[in-house]
Amino acid sequence: MLVVFGIGNEIEEVQSENLENLLVEGYKLIDVREQDEWDAGHHSDATHIPMGSLPEKIIDFNEDEKYIIICRSGGRSARVCSFMEKEGYSSFNLEGGMNKLSLTSEKIVNVDVTTGTVI
Repeated sequence: MLVVFGIGNEIEEVQSENLENLLVEGYKLIDVREQDEWDAGHHSDATHIPMGSLPEKIIDFNEDEKYIIICRSGGRSARVCSFMEKEGYSSFNLEGGMNKLSLTSEKIVNVDVTTGTVI
């Protein structure tokens, strides 16, 4: 299946300073960056689903859940949010992506579970 990601509707955003509270409330964090980006640094509570894999993985999502989508700066995640909304899933773009989140979060780890970096 070929899916072209584009922004066709207004995307709701959440601020990085609210992320931890939203995760406690049950929101799910999905990181849509590529493998090398994930390996270098990601939020410890995130699930990794690269943007290109999302169309085939969408069946694993639950329409009753709320998803926060993250990438490096917010562009890819906004396109994924648009796609998810069209598919009937509640999603929110993390404003500023990993670039902004890494400035305040202590939960950015690499694949060795040590302090991660954003590439």
